[in-house]
Amino acid sequence: MEKKNEILSFLISSLKSRQVKLTSTRKAILEVLAENNEEMDVDQIYFLAHKKSPNIGMATVYRNINMLHKLGMLAKKLKSGSDKAAFSLTGKLKKDVPEEIKDKRKNKISASNYSQTADGEILRIQGQLNEALNDLNKIKIEKELALENVINDFSKLDKILETHNFEKSNLIQILLDVQGQYNWLPKHTLLYIGKKMEVPLPNIYGIASFYKFFNLEPRGKHSILVCTGTACHVRGSVNLLQRIVNVLGVNPGDTTKDLRFTLDTVNCLGCCAIGPVMMVDDKYYSDPSQADLNKILKNYN
Repeated sequence: MEKKNEILSFLISSLKSRQVKLTSTRKAILEVLAENNEEMDVDQIYFLAHKKSPNIGMATVYRNINMLHKLGMLAKKLKSGSDKAAFSLTGKLKKDVPEEIKDKRKNKISASNYSQTADGEILRIQGQLNEALNDLNKIKIEKELALENVINDFSKLDKILETHNFEKSNLIQILLDVQGQYNWLPKHTLLYIGKKMEVPLPNIYGIASFYKFFNLEPRGKHSILVCTGTACHVRGSVNLLQRIVNVLGVNPGDTTKDLRFTLDTVNCLGCCAIGPVMMVDDKYYSDPSQADLNKILKNYN
């Protein structure tokens, strides 16, 4: 805690020395950097900052990370095997304030002129793109945050780690056990595991994103699979799938807002004779009507 406070004090004093205003959203970003003094990409920083300041936008995080990088407070490098940039604290501060930051702060040039510089133009376009995606990001974040009340007891994680004696060689099995417990791998549990095992977060993400059986996004409590293979297709699986979409209000690959169901399609469920067919968890249902669907799904809480 003392180390975190020292880092945070340094970051805040560094900004103040450059006469950069300390807004609430900017402070949330600085707190995230101080609490997680390790390499993180902008998505990870946004996720953690959003928990501290729910109104923060992805474009705001991009702008501030870009500013801190220009001031020399953040180091930037590409993640291995990815086009994503990872940032980490340098503990330093450039002697001179970059002109675009200094001029913008003192209002010596207009916003339109600033946007015409190379970095400003890239940042402007990047901001527009991220604002356009912001609603989608919020939906994803809201789904993740909605489960945090369920995953706020880390004693289960501790038990899993203790079972494997905190062995780094058992990391894949540890992640499998965590996913078995929660049905997915929440970001804050990965942060917790990384700190407990002294494994850098990017290494954990590398494993979790490499293997397809790991889920990095929330999954519903119950899984609904609809067969779209040839036998079921000719018997009307398209119509069955549309009825399910109408009832759930989500498309294949998505999870309902209440996190009860995740809908997916598969090429075969191994029961062609009763097609078109859907499977909820481990139970099969042959071509249910919309009325039947409503009754069936009510039984899954």
